[in-house]
Amino acid sequence: MKSCEIFIEGIGAARAVEKLVCGGVPVLAARAQKKGAVVRVDAKHREKVFAILRGSCYNVKKVRFSGAARALRLLAGRAGLLAGALVFCLTVLFFQSRVLRIEVVGSGAYYRAQVLRMLAQGGTGLFAPPPADRARITAQILSLPRVSFCALSHEGGVLTVQVEVSDEALPAAGGCLYAPAAGTVCALTVLSGTARVAVGDTVAAGDLIAENVTAVGGEELPVTVIASVTVRVQVDAEYAGSEREALAQAYLDYGEIEGLLTQKTQVGWRVTGEVLVHASLNLG
Repeated sequence: MKSCEIFIEGIGAARAVEKLVCGGVPVLAARAQKKGAVVRVDAKHREKVFAILRGSCYNVKKVRFSGAARALRLLAGRAGLLAGALVFCLTVLFFQSRVLRIEVVGSGAYYRAQVLRMLAQGGTGLFAPPPADRARITAQILSLPRVSFCALSHEGGVLTVQVEVSDEALPAAGGCLYAPAAGTVCALTVLSGTARVAVGDTVAAGDLIAENVTAVGGEELPVTVIASVTVRVQVDAEYAGSEREALAQAYLDYGEIEGLLTQKTQVGWRVTGEVLVHASLNLG
């Protein structure tokens, strides 16, 4: 029941209670005070109380609601404060559920750029939700060379990625990967770094194959190159002596030659064919 307390000021205010009862207002409670009396009535009879006592020797000074009605009045009076508190709580909850900072820790922290790229590819970045499929991200990080442990945690807006390597004492080689010989790129693997050529490209010896940078969030960050390349090289060499001696020397110079052909010349023997030349950096 919604009720309200009304302070009635005046001499003999107790008689006002009788007047209200006679007027058809049920008085739920009443208590005498120094200068009058306080009566509690059903809130729906509040206006009737004022009507009955209007023009009498009693002065109705204030009305105080109790129960749910009072609570509603208090809430209405503090609407701005409550709205601000609600917005603050919602803001805190929102940012607690978002990634405000990404930290890569552990002995494999030098994989930071690769980890950030993997997270970005999965839709995780600043102000984004944490990874929904942590197993997939963890599997990708574990595929990096020498990584033996990976764990992701999100607390207080900070996404922490712990990466541990099994042989920390063996640092990865720095620098970029370059073409080992002139020819055509027939195989290319770049796990970390940025490829500057593609399969089918013609390269000269010493051309840049994979650079030690990677693009993350619109900027290039330094990384450790993990890559390998295979270049198909045309062999065309002339050797003195017998055909057998020429083939032996060609094998020492180039290794196994595909499509091997020999041709007799005035000097000796011409050997032609193709060989595959491999080069890698931090990738066995």
